[in-house]
Amino acid sequence: MDTITIRLNEEESQAFKEYAKLNNIPLSTLFKKTLEEKMEDEFDMHVIAEYENNDSHETYTHEELKENFGL
Repeated sequence: MDTITIRLNEEESQAFKEYAKLNNIPLSTLFKKTLEEKMEDEFDMHVIAEYENNDSHETYTHEELKENFGL
């Protein structure tokens, strides 16, 4: 298992410790979960951007969908 050192000023350290305590999780878990969520969000945005840049998808209005599905 690796150990990573993060340098924090006193204000940052206190804020992170209080947030971790408020959520009843260890500080290391807070950092890992937060970084993981950030990475997932960036990946999702990348996938969305690629999809939106692809001109091969079609869009339909609500009325067109209702008509296509006989609703």
